[in-house]
This record gives sequence, structure tokens and C-alpha cells, in this order.
Amino acid sequence: MFILLIFPGLFFGNPFSAPEGHARSLSPKKKIMVATTIDPSNLKIDGKIDEAVWQKLPRYDHFIQQEPLENQPPTEKTFVRVGYSKHALYLAIQAFDTHPETIVGRFTRRDHTSASDWLSVLIDSYNDHRTAFYFAVNPNNVRIDKLITNDGDSEDLNWNPIWDVATSRNRDGWSAEFKIPFSQLRFASLKNQTWGIQICRKIRRLNEIDYWNPEPKDAAGVVSNFGELRGLKNLSAPKNLELLPYGSASGTWSPSKAGNPFATGFSHEYNAGLDLKYGLTSNFTLNATFNPDFGQVEADPSELNLTAYETYFEEKRPFFVEGKNLFQANLGLGGNSAYSENLFYSRRIGRPPRYYPNIASESYLKMPDQTHILGAAKITGKSSAGFSLGILNAVTNAEKATVQTGNRRYSETVEPLTNYAVIRGQKDYRQGRTTVGVILTHVYRNLPNKNFYFLNTQATTGGFDVSHRWGNDTYALQFSLYGSSISGHKEALQRVQLSSAHYFQRPDAKHVNYDPNRTSLAGLASVFYIGKIAQGHWRGGIGYVTRTPGFEANDIGYMRSADFLTAFYWAGYTQYTPGKLLRNYSITQNLWETINYGGDRKVLGGNISTHFRFMNYWAGYLRIDRESKRLDFTALRGGPALLKPARTSFWFGLNSDDRKPFSLTVDTGLRKDDRGFWNGQLTPGISARPSDRLNFSIALGYYPNYDDLQYVQTIAHPAGENEYILGRIHQKTFALTTRVNYSFTPNLSLQVYSQPYISAGWYSHFKRITLPRAQIYEDRFEELDHAANWASDFNFKQFRANVVLRWEYHAGSTLFLVWSQGQTDYRRQGSLNLADDLSRILTARGDRTFLIKLNHWFSY
Repeated sequence: MFILLIFPGLFFGNPFSAPEGHARSLSPKKKIMVATTIDPSNLKIDGKIDEAVWQKLPRYDHFIQQEPLENQPPTEKTFVRVGYSKHALYLAIQAFDTHPETIVGRFTRRDHTSASDWLSVLIDSYNDHRTAFYFAVNPNNVRIDKLITNDGDSEDLNWNPIWDVATSRNRDGWSAEFKIPFSQLRFASLKNQTWGIQICRKIRRLNEIDYWNPEPKDAAGVVSNFGELRGLKNLSAPKNLELLPYGSASGTWSPSKAGNPFATGFSHEYNAGLDLKYGLTSNFTLNATFNPDFGQVEADPSELNLTAYETYFEEKRPFFVEGKNLFQANLGLGGNSAYSENLFYSRRIGRPPRYYPNIASESYLKMPDQTHILGAAKITGKSSAGFSLGILNAVTNAEKATVQTGNRRYSETVEPLTNYAVIRGQKDYRQGRTTVGVILTHVYRNLPNKNFYFLNTQATTGGFDVSHRWGNDTYALQFSLYGSSISGHKEALQRVQLSSAHYFQRPDAKHVNYDPNRTSLAGLASVFYIGKIAQGHWRGGIGYVTRTPGFEANDIGYMRSADFLTAFYWAGYTQYTPGKLLRNYSITQNLWETINYGGDRKVLGGNISTHFRFMNYWAGYLRIDRESKRLDFTALRGGPALLKPARTSFWFGLNSDDRKPFSLTVDTGLRKDDRGFWNGQLTPGISARPSDRLNFSIALGYYPNYDDLQYVQTIAHPAGENEYILGRIHQKTFALTTRVNYSFTPNLSLQVYSQPYISAGWYSHFKRITLPRAQIYEDRFEELDHAANWASDFNFKQFRANVVLRWEYHAGSTLFLVWSQGQTDYRRQGSLNLADDLSRILTARGDRTFLIKLNHWFSY
């Protein structure tokens, strides 16, 4: 593998030759498109571009192929005409096809990609070379719209503008008419506008991608490769007000419990709320939500977490997902294990209550599942000077649980009234090639009594970040520096210091000190990277990620750990042009070392990986990792660091050509340490499209785990040292995820999701840690002859499913009918029998909910 990294040409061709016809030193000259004023009263948006108004406009063609043969003329011709009125931008696109019977169109719901032909219009109305509004349609009139930011690094499919498009098939191919209201775009208040624009065509049967303005495969970005749209004059985006009120009703059937007044077998709930959007200026927007309802959101996947860290879940709630990229401040780099760690983790807002009342045994308690969001608002936009701004504020309720003791019923607060705030600003220079950003987050809790002294009263994080590209976007530098400050009662700071993110109580950590009387804590985090990111075959870079022991971001962010410095290096080679066997491939090598602020080396590691695509469009990847002996600072849950054996990992994946009606994927991996203990995964999946309207996927996950050093229990001895008990765990986990989508029309769809999850484990070979850093493995612990009550074998089963009928009955207005259910079964046994366990969980009693939700879009 090392030989492959240094001399890939020996196996795959000459690494120093540029792809045929591919420019390596200069970006292609931008093309120019001129919009012409038109009278829209003479247009009907029906996909047929035969009206006289279109024929009078200039035609733009000369598209350039990117895939599969870069810089070659396209297989089929495409032309574009563009006009505008006082209120909207209009485009007509004719996609010629010499074999119109082979045009591919699939029915899916809005914003779902499919193996179809596509026509896309991308508009950089800020003209910042970093942000684009994306509008696409396939021959069946299925629409996709999304917001592209950071020059293509991030995409937001939850941006849902109100626009119109229609398609039509004809003997020459197919065509599309776009009407994009200026009210749905954001742009500077200038008399003469210059926007970035790109037109893209995808011909699915050929796996061909054609661009109007060429986009090199080795370019550093996407939006910076747009052409220019000129001719727009005297535009004024209306400061329109959009309202989206909703009403919902739900009923839940759950197991009844004798004598429990809160478990009668059925409950119901009614909700109403409002989403609001107002254009403050032509380029800044106010979004607000009052008492939002997220009942139609898909449930989180099941998981049994045996680690020291909190599970990370993706945000799925529309208000927080839309525009989330503007608020992100990563605590790591892409490809780094800290990628999901961020100063702003919106799942903190509306989280489940964390105080559980201490009630008498004869009392009954009804806990709320989530903390209600009373209201949230955000202002987002970008000025003509290149300053982007995101401001978000949310208030969550002082949530109450209901307690009944005898005939007396009363409420008790279980989550305090809390305010969450985020301010994020960025300034672009050099047409977006240099950006300077700042961020400030703040959480304040109004603690009603001493029951909540375990929560921080206030938490603040903030700092700045810089990104810089130079050398025709060939090289890049990133740097960020963030600080944190928390304060509260000593119980809150005790909780933070003892948490898995810090473990200040570690007896062998001389550089930190657990102080039970501390009422505040502060720290710093930083990321640095410099490297070659574009142009040619070779890429690479060096950098670091670090956090001081006192850095804490978990009140409003997501952070697994502090107290580390990781330095890394990587180098990679990419081949873009097809050969005899491979259509394209890349080879990457990484090295990293992590130490803590006490000077202890945690790990030294490296890997080599390759991604490849065969000529038949099958694709895959292969990765091999090797890590040295490593100090695990969390293995004993606050005890001393434990030296663990070196380990090797192997990961492999393969997927078939997804143009076919049936496609396969498989991901597999094995991580094995030098003592022979291991864990792994095997996740085969199949996707099928029996018809243009129906598609489904089934993915099986098998996750075995055979670990000799699984944490079991800490035995505290007030007068002496604590005892740390570990055991050997034999664990098997299965999950089967099924998704079915049927589209009656592009606006009416049915979605089905289900996942049975089964995990069973049994323990053996219990041991007491004696010399956790001993070089000889057997000297680190003392084997125990009996299990005592240290651990319990387990068999955990959970089934979650939901069915969603979604009907967009009017532009921006939707009706949801949702059925969801969930069952859980837990037993103190380690055996696993798939047939019996699956039957048991599917027949177990659980919660079943039916919800109806209606919202309607109003524009003023």
C-alpha cells in the first residue's frame, strides 16, 4: 500500500500527466448571459417554449461536458433563454435528445433525488462567489431546491422557496420553463445587477453531466466557477410577509397500568402554532416560529450506547435545519473524528427535561417527552459588501411534570425557563476567497430552586475563524480560535468536571485539579490547517485540532472531549480521466498523533485509503488503519488512563450502478487489537425501483463486539483508592432499516420507515485494574474468580416505525397524516435468537400515535 501511495503510476498510469484537454493552471474564462425584459402576461408556464416571447430572446448554448469526458462537447445539445419582469426571473431550457424515448424521469416527492435526467439552474444573486440558490426539475416535473453555501462545501435541502416550473416532452427531447420570483432570492439593492449563474444538465442513461460554464473536476469550489448573468436593472425585492400557521391533533394508544391515572391506554393532544418569514430588506430575512410542532419528523434510530460519550443525533426539525450552515462553527475538520463537534448543536433546544422528581412509591408521575419551545426567531442574510449575518434566539418553557398522590394532583418543574442565543457573522474579501468570521453563543437558565443547581446558570462560547485561498484557489488556510466560559452553583461545576468530556478527578492527571467548590470554568479550542486543495492530481496538508482541559461547549454545542492536541498530516493523489479498468480513483494517506495537556501521548496512528469507480460505474473504497498502543483516558470513567493494545482496522465498501432498477451496497469493517479482541460491522443493502413511482431500500446492519476491556463498575472506597472493574463482553447487534416511498404525483407521496433493533451481550472474565499503564498486558489487572453483581447480561430490543402521507395541496401548504409506533423490550439475559427476539419485539405492547397536521401558506 505504501508503494501505491508513492508510485501510483506503476499501477494506474502516469500520475504526472494531466487529463486530456484539461487546463491545470488557470480557471476558464467566465461566460456571460444577458437577461432581457419580457412581458409575462404573454407566457404560460407549461413547459412548452413555443411562445413568441421566447423566440425573441438570445439563445445560449455551447455547454461543456464534465462527466464522463471532461472538457469534451456534450453528447446532446442544450440551449437556454433568459428573461425577467418586475417580479420574477424566467428561463426556458430545451434539452435536445436524439433518442427521446430513452429520457429518464422518476416520480419522487419534492427534494428527493432519483436516477432521472435533470435540468438545474443555479443563481448566485449575492454575487459573492460562495452562495447559490439551486432550482432543478426532472422530466416528470419533480422539483429540487436547495441553498448552497461555502462555495459548495455545504448544502441545505430544507430551504423551500415558492417557485414555479413545468416540463414537456417533445420529439426533439424535453424542455422546461422556470419562473423564480425575486422575493425568494436575496440580492443587493443596486441599480444594475450582476449575478453568478450556472446551468447544468444531467443525462442519466449516459451518466453525463454538462455545464454551461465549465466546472473543472479539480476546482476548489462550485459557485466560484459560475458564469455571469447581466442585464438585470432596477430590481426591488418586495419586503413580503409570509405566514405559515398550522393546526395538529394526535391520539396515542399506549399500554395501560392499573391504578395509574396517567396510563389509561389513550391520550390526545391538540396544538397550533405559526411560522413567519419577513423580508427586512432585499437581502436580509426574519424567520420566526411560535409553539412549533415537529410531529411529522422521523424518529431517531435506535442505539444501545456502552461508551462514555453522549450519542450524537442529526437535526431533523425544519426550523433549525433550514439555514443551519450559517450558524456552524466546527470544532474539527472534515474527515476528522471531531467533524460533528460544533459550537452550536440545535438539538439542545427543546431537549427532554433533565430533572426527575423524587416521589413517593405510591405516587404517579407524568413526565413531558420534550421541552416545549415557546418561540424562536432568526435573522439571516448577506449585505452587498459581503457581510453575512445569522442571529438566532429561542426560549424554552419552564416545563412541568404532573404528580398524583392519592386524590391530590400537582405540578413540579422539571426543566427551567431557558434562553438560547447564537450570533454568527462572516465577512468576505477577494470575491469570497478570504473570509473572516465571528461567533458568540449564550445560554441562560432561570433556575427556580435548588433542584436545578446541577445545571449551569450561564454558558458562553465565542471566537473567530479565518479561511483563505490563494494561487488560483490551489492552496487554502483555515484557522479558528474559540473560548468558553460557564458559571453556576458548585453542584453544576462539579457535574461538568466529573463528566466524560473532562474527568478532572483522574488520579494520574497532574495537570488538572478537581475543585468541588468551583463556580466557574473557562477554556480555549483551536483548529489550524494549511494545504493544497485543488489543481492537478496531488493534494495534501498539515494542521492541528486542540482543546484545553477547561473548554466546555455542551450547553448549546456538541463536544465529546477536551484536553487534547492532535497534529496531523495527509497527502493524496486523484486521477480524473478514465483508464482501461477505472473511470476515476483517489489514494490518500494520513498520519496523526494525539497528546493531552499533561504531555501524555494518547495515540500515534496512520492510514491509507482509496476510493475508486470502475468503468461500469460500480464504485467502492478501501481503508487500512494502524494505531499504536494508546492511553484511553475515559476507559475507567474517571479513573486513571488505561493503556490499551495497538490495533489494526480494515474497511471496505462497494456499491453497484444506481442507474439500474436494482442496486446493491455493502459496507464492512474489522478493527482488531494485538491481543486478538475485535469489533466490526457488516451492512449490506439493496435499493429497488420497481416503477417510476415506487422505490424502496432495505439495509441490514450487523455489529459484533468482542472486547476484553469493557467498563463495568467503579467500587468507591471513601478511605482508600477506588476499584475499577472491567469485563470481557461478547455482544451482537442487528438492525434492519426499511424505507418505502411511493409518489402518486410530485406533490402527493407516501413514506414508510421501520427499524427493528436487537442488541444482546454477555460478560465474562471480570478483572480489577491494578497497574493501568503496565507495559505487559497481564500486569494491568487482576483476574477475578466470580462475577458478583458487577454486571448484568442484557437483551435489548426496540422497534420504531412511522408512515407519513404528505400532500402539498397548494404552493407552500401541506397536509400531513402520520402514523408512528414504538415498542421496547429489555431482559437481563445475554442470549440472542433473531427469530424469537424479532417476534417478541414486534408483538410487544408499545405506543402508537396517529397525527394529522395542516399548514397553509399566506403571502402579503
